Amino acid sequence: MEFGIGNISDKVVLLVWNNGNSPSCVQDTVAKLKEHIGEGGRLLLEHVERLQLADYEEGTFDVVLSGLVSPICLSHHVDLLAEFARILKPSGLLIMREPVVEHGTIAGLRSNKKLSSVLKLSGLVNVTVLLLHQNSHHTSLTDDERSSIKNGLKVNNVFIEDSAASHFSVIEIQANKPSYEVGASTTLSFAKTVGPTVNKDSAAIWTLSANDVLDEDIETVDPDSLLSEEDLSRPDPASLQWDCGVSKSGKRRACKNCTCGLAEELAGGATTNKPASSACGSCYLGDAFRCASCPYLGMPAFKPGEQIKLSERQLKADQ
Repeated sequence: MEFGIGNISDKVVLLVWNNGNSPSCVQDTVAKLKEHIGEGGRLLLEHVERLQLADYEEGTFDVVLSGLVSPICLSHHVDLLAEFARILKPSGLLIMREPVVEHGTIAGLRSNKKLSSVLKLSGLVNVTVLLLHQNSHHTSLTDDERSSIKNGLKVNNVFIEDSAASHFSVIEIQANKPSYEVGASTTLSFAKTVGPTVNKDSAAIWTLSANDVLDEDIETVDPDSLLSEEDLSRPDPASLQWDCGVSKSGKRRACKNCTCGLAEELAGGATTNKPASSACGSCYLGDAFRCASCPYLGMPAFKPGEQIKLSERQLKADQ
């Protein structure tokens, strides 16, 4: 098998294999990859069904290789591609090989356009599709290669009929993880921090230092000097009485709702208490039926027209 993976020396590389690969092919692939990686790099081998169980941290690998072990019979589902994107470092490289059909879907095999779309939906960018037999020195897949791929797909529960065996080919796809991790944030270049405008002169006026509040340096005002003798003298009660007004005949007249005492003075000091009237007509029924401003609020229920009288027991406070 030939590699077109570029320079992977001193890189942390993950090789993914599946049930359809023979142990001897896995060993040969590992040996060739170690020659490309060198002593400064590191190669890890993982089965596709145990990749998510391994629980690698985000951004662990520089390169992920999948489907490179013969026979090429691995179909990459969305969850697997998303896991590749998670464990790759920012700008990391994914190289995968997969059998595809030219159009539509046959026995679970996808077209290269549909596979490229799934890669992009998984969070990968710079997706490049290459026909494997054009990159190598083969003009097409041989019958033995098609047979081994077909048998490998059977192991992975993908069954291709003999009539459709000549309608698939193998492609190599290279894609990168974006140069940032999921959830990363950055400040936009045109964003400016806008704060309140502060006048330096105004701020200096209202700024006091510790030396500004020393008792010896501050000139204080005696509060007694703020009051004059007139302010301290007791006012004449007659000057405090408000004159409601004078009628046309020159007589003093109280206002309609007089509160200054003129109405009582004109009436000879006698006050007239008008009986409270009910606005709702339910005052006699008790507090449950009375308004918030009811004059009978707090009194017991009574008959209409009855004078309310409290018993001796009710006039005594609770002990």
